[in-house]
Amino acid sequence: MSLISRIKGLILTPRKEWDEIDAEDRSIVDLYRNYIAILAAFPPFASFLGAWLFGSHGLHPTFAAGLFRAVIQYALSLPALFLVAFVISMAAPHFDGKSDDKRALALAAYSYTPAWLASLFGLVPGLRWLDVLGFYGIYVFSLGLSRMMRVPKENLDVFTLVALVVTVATGALHAWIVHAIAPAQMI
Repeated sequence: MSLISRIKGLILTPRKEWDEIDAEDRSIVDLYRNYIAILAAFPPFASFLGAWLFGSHGLHPTFAAGLFRAVIQYALSLPALFLVAFVISMAAPHFDGKSDDKRALALAAYSYTPAWLASLFGLVPGLRWLDVLGFYGIYVFSLGLSRMMRVPKENLDVFTLVALVVTVATGALHAWIVHAIAPAQMI
C-alpha cells in the first residue's frame, strides 16, 4: 500500500481502510520506515519552518537552535509513539481485548495521521488553529480499536478515553524533555 493511498483511505474512508490494515501483517520496522518516520517529521519541522520564516509572537528562533529543537522533537517522537502503543497493548486485556504490540503500534500510528497532517498548518501564519482538525484521529482510533486490539464494542468508549489520556500524558512528557534538552531560543 502506498503512503498517499493509505493516508487518503484513513481520512476519507477509515472504516474500509481499517479492514485493509487488519488483514495486513507489516513488521514494526516496515511501519516505522515507510510510514511513521515520514509523517512524524511533519509536526516538528512544520513548526520550526513556520516560526523561523514568519516568527511566533514577533520572535524568530535562530536557524541552528530551531533546527536542533526540531531534530530533538522528531527523534524523541519515534520512541514516544512506541510507548503509547505499548501501553495500549498492555491495557487491551483489561478491556477484554488482545495484547499485541505490533497491532497496537499500527493502531497508534495510523490514528496519529490526522494530527500529523493538521500540523502542516503550522507552516502558514494564522492557520495554526486548524491543528484542531487533528482531533479527527480520535474517531479514526475508535474505528480501528475493535479491529486491531479485538476490544468488544461495549468497551470502546472507555478504552478510547484511556488511550487519549495516555497519549496526552506522553505528549506532555515529550514536550517537557524536548524543552529540557533544547529550550526555544528566540531573537
